[in-house]
Amino acid sequence: MITAQRIDHLFICPKCANEGNKVKIITPQTLLKEGALERLKNKLAYKFCQKPDCDVVYFSKESGHVFLTSGLKLPATVKDPGLDIFVCYCFGHTRESVLDEIKKTGDSTVLQDIKAKMKDPGCFCERSNPQGDCCLGNVQDWVTSAKNQKLI
Repeated sequence: MITAQRIDHLFICPKCANEGNKVKIITPQTLLKEGALERLKNKLAYKFCQKPDCDVVYFSKESGHVFLTSGLKLPATVKDPGLDIFVCYCFGHTRESVLDEIKKTGDSTVLQDIKAKMKDPGCFCERSNPQGDCCLGNVQDWVTSAKNQKLI
């Protein structure tokens, strides 16, 4: 049986039909630029569209509550392929910094570094990562991709 609470989460990106991932309201509150932030409704549920080629970042089931990549204070990892883009927002690791380490040492310690820092001083992914969650999956994907595609 589908409850009213469950139905509230059944909505998709209005542009690309991606199911998206639910984000806590603190994520768009922190990461949207002032003009976009003014349209945010704190009582609505929002999701992050994960499709790389879709310019929608956050969306709700209510019409008109769509926020584009241009409304973010900083680029989202899955939406921007640039080397200067963060793969870890909490601790400042970019694609380029990971590549530099791989070029110098043949490997990357970025995952170990992030895991250690998650314990102390701790991470703040919901307020720093436009996806609203932990970056470890993105970091692992990038390290693997960089090594497999010989980007170094």
